[in-house]
Amino acid sequence: MVGAKIGWKLVLTAFTLVVGLVANKAISQAWKLGAGGKPPKGGQGSYVEVVSWAVASGAAAAAAKLFAERRAAEYYLKSTGHPPPGYEQDTKARLVKNTDTGLVKKD
Repeated sequence: MVGAKIGWKLVLTAFTLVVGLVANKAISQAWKLGAGGKPPKGGQGSYVEVVSWAVASGAAAAAAKLFAERRAAEYYLKSTGHPPPGYEQDTKARLVKNTDTGLVKKD
């Protein structure tokens, strides 16, 4: 069981890093296209710009984390044949018919 937990954490970390980097690059590019300049850093810029950047980057980070966790769980399930630690497979919980693994977090 310890090996499974370590393996799951490694898979999840790898997926989260890659997806997080892609999401960060995407949100920065979207900001450049939409606002016409670089995103505010270190609180530089107007209050509206800083708050807008915080909301946009926070939403992108949350979506990226959720996407990475679901894809990592799907990969783990397909690779090992059993759900990752802390998950269970529920065929009724499939989000998209015939494409989702039906993995849900245990309570």
